[in-house]
Amino acid sequence: MLNLRAKGWGVLAIATLFTVVGCDDRQSDTSVAQSSVKPVEMLSVDGIGPINGSTAFNLHDITMVFQGFNVAQRTNYTEGEEYPVIMVSKELKPLLTINPDAKQAKVFSVMVHDNLIGNGLGHAIGSTFADIYTYGATEECAAGSEELSGKVLCYAPKTGNILYLFGGTWNGPDGSVPPKDVLANWQMEAIIWKPPAK
Repeated sequence: MLNLRAKGWGVLAIATLFTVVGCDDRQSDTSVAQSSVKPVEMLSVDGIGPINGSTAFNLHDITMVFQGFNVAQRTNYTEGEEYPVIMVSKELKPLLTINPDAKQAKVFSVMVHDNLIGNGLGHAIGSTFADIYTYGATEECAAGSEELSGKVLCYAPKTGNILYLFGGTWNGPDGSVPPKDVLANWQMEAIIWKPPAK
């Protein structure tokens, strides 16, 4: 079962809010077109380029991986508690949000915001739900909650550690996943990677 209410996913969801809300509406129009641009790094089940579950949550180390990009550590808050995230941007365009584990020692998850980070699974940000999932072969999905209310998170096809964040229009009840015919036209807004379970 897709458990997004665990504390770790809750922190990730809050981090998602700060970065997804900061992206302008033009991103979804241009992201698919940008997929023809050579990616800076590639996302796979194992990580994003050299970033994986054993990578230290360390500003210096992340900066060394993304030389020539803006890399900054920021403080986010959830339920009155603060926690750091590392943001990687190209100029003012967010590329990644890197979240720490509970001890703030290792990378817990990474949110991809732009197609400059390629997806080894072949699905670009801006793709529709119907472009990714064939009828009857949809992975498990869950409705976003709190700051992600109105969004839907679905596992990427045949993975257990990559989630796709979809957004669109629906007038159904809050906290529910829309029917597949409604989801069909929703667009992927971000990709969330978490280290594979050992």
